Amino acid sequence: MKILIAGFEGEDNSAKILLDNIKNNWNEDILYLKNDFEISSNQIERKLLNKYDIVLIFGQKPNTKEVYLEENAIINGIKLVTDYHYDMLKEKLEDNNYKVLTSYDAGKYLCNNVFFRALNFKQKHNLRSKIGFIHIPDINNIENIQTLLNAILNYIENL
Repeated sequence: MKILIAGFEGEDNSAKILLDNIKNNWNEDILYLKNDFEISSNQIERKLLNKYDIVLIFGQKPNTKEVYLEENAIINGIKLVTDYHYDMLKEKLEDNNYKVLTSYDAGKYLCNNVFFRALNFKQKHNLRSKIGFIHIPDINNIENIQTLLNAILNYIENL
């Protein structure tokens, strides 16, 4: 199975910190997204041409301790819905005492934009990739990044 894990850059960005830790424990593709609307969109679109089976994109959600599994992205009133099945990921996270919520609002900023662009690119190019977007708490609201890392790595290894 061909898997891509992506997340946004930033020294104190929990998604970047998570990706750094995944990179140290996993040999598959990792993509650090620039904190720029057009550049990050182009990055994910170029990577999608590699026809991954699974694409997981991580973003940081401030002011929460919960993990949010995003179901859709909306730009200019156009809603694109993922066909990613989060059930097993949700179970792995809940087994590690994370409260996991389903979200229908990926925000209004970079996360929503890159998720929308990825889903739109998939649709336009008739790709079979399953694309999921996961919002994790900011680093100050993650009690133990290693626990989160282990849950996600365990999930990835069981795909």
